[in-house]
Amino acid sequence: MHLSQHLKFRLIVVLIALIAAPVTGIAAPFANEAKTVLITGANRGIGLEFVRQYADKGWNVIATCRSPDKADALNVIAAAHDNVVVEQLDLLDHPGIDALAKSYEGQSVDVLLNNAGLMRGPDLGQIIGTIDYDEFDRFYRINAMGPLKVSEAFYPHVKQSEMKTMAALTTGKGDKGIPVPGFSLYKTSKAALDAIQTEIAIRWKRQGIKVVTLLPGRVLTHGETRGAENAVPVADSINGMINVIDKFSMEQSGQTIQWDGELIE
Repeated sequence: MHLSQHLKFRLIVVLIALIAAPVTGIAAPFANEAKTVLITGANRGIGLEFVRQYADKGWNVIATCRSPDKADALNVIAAAHDNVVVEQLDLLDHPGIDALAKSYEGQSVDVLLNNAGLMRGPDLGQIIGTIDYDEFDRFYRINAMGPLKVSEAFYPHVKQSEMKTMAALTTGKGDKGIPVPGFSLYKTSKAALDAIQTEIAIRWKRQGIKVVTLLPGRVLTHGETRGAENAVPVADSINGMINVIDKFSMEQSGQTIQWDGELIE
């Protein structure tokens, strides 16, 4: 079958357009020698302050969040820093996590910072005796399974880096033991994350991966005022945790350390 001249012309135009079109959804590695951090939950609060401080230190920052189009404060920081890239990442979307990791193939990640999580309460569905088991599943999928999946997906990137550090934020042992009803799912899901961090430290010790669980202290974010008298300024907490990460050694791998450097047993 012979193609008409008109059809041939249209096919040529389409092919040229496909060749010339930019590739979307494929992230190019940073073209510099600076260290790189990947931060989840980077759109507000603690995550946003991590982005701000690492960007100001000159690090390459891969700042991820569930809805980048709504992350106004994060996008402002990214617009002012060539070393900050904003990416979409949902802890419930495992294929999406794999796709993002694939798009950064070849890019080393010195510090993988699992900050994103679900925190809500007090509410009736988190009280023993009236547990909402759909929410139980959601808390565990976001606070425990999600960070584990991110760690697995970006393991090659961390392994090839200089610092080889995987960090995750947790809640304090004191918080887990506070006899206040309505937070059971949050507290137990964070306990699961702590156990996962320990397992990662054991599993990847021979590969030189350093695993630290960070305790930010009582930090007020999102306009909170309750407990302000005992709160740690968010900038101080993040600066302290960055110092902990910078000084963290292989001998410490698997430990939980507070923002001020105190070891949490």
